[in-house]
Amino acid sequence: MGVTSVVKIEADQGAEDSLEELVALARMIAYARQVAQDVKLQFATNCLDLALEAVKQEVGEGLTRELGELSSPVPQVSVRSH
Repeated sequence: MGVTSVVKIEADQGAEDSLEELVALARMIAYARQVAQDVKLQFATNCLDLALEAVKQEVGEGLTRELGELSSPVPQVSVRSH
């Protein structure tokens, strides 16, 4: 195994850890959104909808299906800077 292989393995592990953290963040936001909705905090619910959609976009198309249970009524919009 060369140096390039070791760097690639470490980079892959870092990317996987980052992805897992984003998925965990999406679940936390979804939980907070549900709580806000339960106590009828409409503005907080709307803000958390936007945050959830932003995290789902960051995760990417590959895991969006996996995060389907965390859906919100907000349409997909781009939150990237131009």
